[in-house]
Amino acid sequence: MTETPKHLPRHVMLALAGPSIPLAALSLPLVVYLPAYYSGTLGLDLAMVGTVFMVVRLLDIGFDPFIGGVMDRMKTRFGRYRPWLAIAAPIIMLSMGMLFMARPGVGPLYLTGWLLMAYAGWSIMTLAQLALAANVSPDYHERSRIYGWWQIAFSIGMIGAMLMPKLVGMAGITGQAASMAAMAWLVIVLAPVMVSITLALVRERPVVAERQGGGLRDYFEMMRNRTVQRLLACEALLGITGGATSTLALFYFTRTKGLDAADLGLLFIVHAIAGMALTPLWSRLAIAIGKHHALAVAALVYAAGQVAIWAVPAGQLVLLLLAQGIVGIAYGGSSLLPRAMIADVSDKERLRTRQERTGLLYALLIGVWKIGQAVSVGLMFWALSLFAFNPAPGATNAASAMMGLQILYIGLPILLCCAAAWVAFRYPLTAARHAEIRLELERIDASPVSA
Repeated sequence: MTETPKHLPRHVMLALAGPSIPLAALSLPLVVYLPAYYSGTLGLDLAMVGTVFMVVRLLDIGFDPFIGGVMDRMKTRFGRYRPWLAIAAPIIMLSMGMLFMARPGVGPLYLTGWLLMAYAGWSIMTLAQLALAANVSPDYHERSRIYGWWQIAFSIGMIGAMLMPKLVGMAGITGQAASMAAMAWLVIVLAPVMVSITLALVRERPVVAERQGGGLRDYFEMMRNRTVQRLLACEALLGITGGATSTLALFYFTRTKGLDAADLGLLFIVHAIAGMALTPLWSRLAIAIGKHHALAVAALVYAAGQVAIWAVPAGQLVLLLLAQGIVGIAYGGSSLLPRAMIADVSDKERLRTRQERTGLLYALLIGVWKIGQAVSVGLMFWALSLFAFNPAPGATNAASAMMGLQILYIGLPILLCCAAAWVAFRYPLTAARHAEIRLELERIDASPVSA
């Protein structure tokens, strides 16, 4: 049996993290800028845009278990997961161009079709990257480091995407269409470069799996697992939180805090930098107190950050940057820790079933995250319309509409984060239990039957 070094070389970790840069550069603008671009600049109905995003995300969820199961069953000389990175890159590149370079006159069907394509590419690349990262090291603590690098790369992608509108403005080019095109080109250029580096430097470990699995039956069976349920509950609660704040950020900060679009970009840059800078802290905290306890702390810090944002008076950009930095720090932990934890769950599932289910488990995790994003975009826009909120630039809104915006952006995320912390504290798969699982798996893999 081939031994895997406990500590992976730095260049392998960097190569593994690389695809996170274009994925982040796609995913954040997709939620923050694209709905507002289609409902404002391109003139589509606000509720219609929210409905399209919600329906597409819900449809996309059914794609995840299918492709995750295919990945787990696939065996090629290039590995189970690496070929899918190469498949995903051109899908993302094409759909990014069509979505972000759209012109007035496009309708809901155009948005629906290309949004489906974009999320399919995003799903394939994300599942392949996360499953590959889980594959290359079986060690509980090493996985915290691997996904720490994943989070740093994701933050770099967020920073790059948020810088694009600012750089376009500095170049003397005006208009939201130019900013959207710049964000599209960032992804179109980075996706093939980062995927190529990963394919060149990262090799998969051979995995012993005695029985074939990976179907929808296995997918739903895993959802009955209590360990999986608790982790998915955390991901759902935090996913809705992140989706709600990302969806409403443009409206909240421009209408209640007096910021302009350029200030909003700076806010997200600080958010990403804070998350990136403190990512090693979350990895160390996970090693010190366990991943589940660290996740609970991250959720509570997230709630504290929302309180800080609410408390800052309008027009106080520096204080808002500090408050948003707290949210960014928490976001780093709430993103990387569940992904490291699901890798440990995959070992538990393989011991129980003798099946490789890493791809399916990540499909579950990402599917739940997508539900949170879908529900947040759809319900937030629908709720705003109930409050008679007018999203048009420069529009005046009634006090009741502004109160609704405050409740949705501040109050709801605080409640969700506190609930996520409570669930995380009760998570059962500890480092000690995982060590027992790994010993048993190593014994099975080394046995003559497995060989």
